[in-house]
Amino acid sequence: MLLFVRENVIPAKRQREAIQNRGLDFSLTPENLVKLKAAGASAEMLQLIQTHARPAPPKPIAPALPTQLGDLQLTCAPAECEISVRGISRGSTAAGSLKLTGLPPGPATVEFKRPGDTGSRAAVSIEMGKTAAANAILEPDRQTRESFGEALFKKVMEALGGEAAVRESSSVQAEGSATVWSPDGIPTRWSLYMRNRPDRALFQLQGGGAVFHELAFVGRQFKTSKRLKDNDARELPTVFGMLRDRQLAGLIGLLNTPNFKMVANRDTDFVLTAEGSTQTLTIGLDNDFRPAQVKFRTATGLGSEIVTYSDYMQKGNLYYPKSIQIKADETPRGIEVHFDRVEVAPALKDTDYNLKGKPIPSLAR
Repeated sequence: MLLFVRENVIPAKRQREAIQNRGLDFSLTPENLVKLKAAGASAEMLQLIQTHARPAPPKPIAPALPTQLGDLQLTCAPAECEISVRGISRGSTAAGSLKLTGLPPGPATVEFKRPGDTGSRAAVSIEMGKTAAANAILEPDRQTRESFGEALFKKVMEALGGEAAVRESSSVQAEGSATVWSPDGIPTRWSLYMRNRPDRALFQLQGGGAVFHELAFVGRQFKTSKRLKDNDARELPTVFGMLRDRQLAGLIGLLNTPNFKMVANRDTDFVLTAEGSTQTLTIGLDNDFRPAQVKFRTATGLGSEIVTYSDYMQKGNLYYPKSIQIKADETPRGIEVHFDRVEVAPALKDTDYNLKGKPIPSLAR
């Protein structure tokens, strides 16, 4: 056909008749169209060829290349969590873990949810042929934290022997030793005899050189022995007033007031927080869920202190700390006591809390 057009020795009429009568054994592909135009085919001839040419063969369909996908490894605590990726639910973790495969590459947002928790989001980049990772630690919402706090406080009360036992410990008679730190951080060691109940207290102190002092409290008011003077007269009523306030029964009584709301991250945690309007207590617990360290924080920071309870002993149903340390935040002032002997709910009269003028016989006798 190219020679037929290029030589142009046959009249156009006979060319048309030959094409119409014999037909064409080729297709008018874009490549063939270019060749015919170059040979000099007119527009009329090209139209005729297009009419009588064979249909163009279908273009081969290239096989679709497999899409390269990526994987995603997810972990969350506490288990189990509900997982969404790019807004589509992907199920829940098993034992805190979930692996998703065949995800389109690109940026993605992973949502971790769990009833009672606040939920969490993580941004990840999924890559072809690779495994991206995301993890979350979910925090309980306020309602759940209060529920955990109430449950944990019940464990604390059970660990101490129950409410009745703790109430009995509000009246204590004990003997041991005390170390008192002045505001300058200077320690003084004393032998200590203590009688303490909510409305009254008596402390007898003996130091080196036959020094003997007494302090008697009625409510917040106190009296001291005549020989208690100078720095001791200023400091000892303060630190022993701290010891009165921070007796274990006093702590539990404070926590039981409506002013405080108990919160905890889990009911199996060893940290309990008591939130009040003007004061917050962070209570660290030992392995038996008994108070080990209590941080008292005020809104202003003034009057904040740390109290440590240790060396618990059992008296009947009650567990009572034989060692108590109280340290003020703003000064080195503080007191640490170690009791060798403790009597709970002693049968004492009001007059037994008055100044005696001489040491009370040892509990051992």
